[in-house]
Formats: sequence, C-alpha cells, structure tokens
Amino acid sequence: MARINVMMPDGLLEVVDQAATEERLTRSAFLQKSASRYLEEKRLEQEALERKQRMEKAAAKMDKLADKFGKWDGAGTIRRFRDKRNGATR
Repeated sequence: MARINVMMPDGLLEVVDQAATEERLTRSAFLQKSASRYLEEKRLEQEALERKQRMEKAAAKMDKLADKFGKWDGAGTIRRFRDKRNGATR
C-alpha cells in the first residue's frame, strides 16, 4: 500500500477527522472510503451519460427511418404479426 502526503485546509481536515471519528474509522480509512465512493459515483455518472448518448443516437436513427418511410401503424403491424404467428385471421 502506498503512503502519500496530502495538503488540505485546516478547517477541512477538522471536518474529515470529526467524520472519521463518528464513523469509527481512521483518517486514512475515511479518506480511502471517501475517494472510493467519489470514484464510483463518477463512474456511474459516466455510464449514465454514455447510456443517454446511445439512446439519443438510437432515437435519431429511428427519426431518420420515420422520415424515410413515413407514418406507419406500429401497434397494428405487431398485432398482425402476432395474429399470423398464432394462426388467427382478421
């Protein structure tokens, strides 16, 4: 495990020490836990952003297809496919 030196304002260090005491952690353990939580939060934010970008890209492709092929009855198409698969006739 690496040892590091970190500089921070005295007021922040006091708050960190108080929080570590309340959590019954050493200062190092508290800072490790805090850094891990922060990094996990950033990872989840990045995943959410990437997911949103993929959905926007898919929506743009769907809009392009809708412009190309015009309006269609999606529910009707699915219903006809389902009925044909189940042997029903309309």
